Amino acid sequence: MKAGIIGCGFIGTEIAKFIDNGKNFYLVGLNDVDKNKAEGLIKKLKKNSPKFLEINELIMKSDLIIESAARNVVGEILKNRNLDKKNKKLLIMSTGGLINNLELLGKKKYCEILLPSGAIAGLDAIKSVSGKIKSLNLTTTKPIIGLQGAPYIISNKINLSKLKNKKIIFEGSLKEAIAGFPQNINVAATLFLASKFENIKVRIIADPNTKFNTHEIQVQGDFGIIKTTAQNLPSKNPKTSYLALLSAIQAIKNLKNNVKIGN
Repeated sequence: MKAGIIGCGFIGTEIAKFIDNGKNFYLVGLNDVDKNKAEGLIKKLKKNSPKFLEINELIMKSDLIIESAARNVVGEILKNRNLDKKNKKLLIMSTGGLINNLELLGKKKYCEILLPSGAIAGLDAIKSVSGKIKSLNLTTTKPIIGLQGAPYIISNKINLSKLKNKKIIFEGSLKEAIAGFPQNINVAATLFLASKFENIKVRIIADPNTKFNTHEIQVQGDFGIIKTTAQNLPSKNPKTSYLALLSAIQAIKNLKNNVKIGN
């Protein structure tokens, strides 16, 4: 299966190395807004010899397109006329970019869209109760470094460096959270896409004394209560959990596994 990666940051780099070390996929192209970053990654690969390709050509030549760039790239990919073809698959890591492109997503008839569970647990259970949910709450706690530079932090002039103890810095809706914390809130977007529940309540806590990215989810309805907590160590990118990478790699492995666990 021919693969192409859009976005050569930490996750894109590690996925490229995973594919390079395997035998089921072959990298035909890489793309990044920083061409030097993509070309630097190409030099590190041992078995694969991908080329730097513009997004249109990468989509055209790839059977599996992996998005690990940023949410603003997702819409560009979904609009591409070469995407919606039989036997093409698109794996999206920046699920926050789907929220403003749900109409485009709904029009895809042939391309298979893959959304890994990412940094959370219990997504199968939440999908199974979609349509029966009465409340869904997400509380995300992160180290200071993982929240610095977020638009909400800047616009509200929050000085994270002065925090001595953990503090709630945001409470609001899914759309407000995605706008305010675009690099931190893919979890909330994935929850919405799995649950189809419109009124997700999001709380974000800054904790100067933790090293974990923690996501606590509580879902309630006639089925009972689902509670999950995932405490993830950050990757080399402090805004990304290492579990998100592992989830993406597992989703890729599943394409070739004949035994599927979970739904």
